[in-house]
Amino acid sequence: MNTENLLKMAAHIRTIPQDRFEMGVFRPYYDYVAQECFTVGCVIGHCTALDNPGNIPRHKDGDIDFRGWSVSFTGLSLNSSCWYWCFSSNWEDVDNTPEGAARRIEWLVENGLPANWHSQMSGRAPLCYNQEDTSE
Repeated sequence: MNTENLLKMAAHIRTIPQDRFEMGVFRPYYDYVAQECFTVGCVIGHCTALDNPGNIPRHKDGDIDFRGWSVSFTGLSLNSSCWYWCFSSNWEDVDNTPEGAARRIEWLVENGLPANWHSQMSGRAPLCYNQEDTSE
């Protein structure tokens, strides 16, 4: 896991307005060159702006390989529980916000993957990162 890049993603995604964010949709491939395309996109789609365009892999048809990029940038294996916790489109129906996406990434870096991550992602358990800190 590349914690430095994951924390960069969390910070960056907080700058994306809600109306430009959607967990279920990547940024369109034709806007990959712009530092910020201002189109609707998910965490991965928006965060390609954090990398040099030359580092972003492409499919044979020229489209960006978003999933491939996410693996190389984050160090999280595609289809791993940690990758799903951070980037799954299933969050669209539970917490489809830039703040929630940033908090999930930070939670993974700071605390590891929650044991009930799948129940949280499916809306069957409270979100660990939305609970009030009662330690003070």
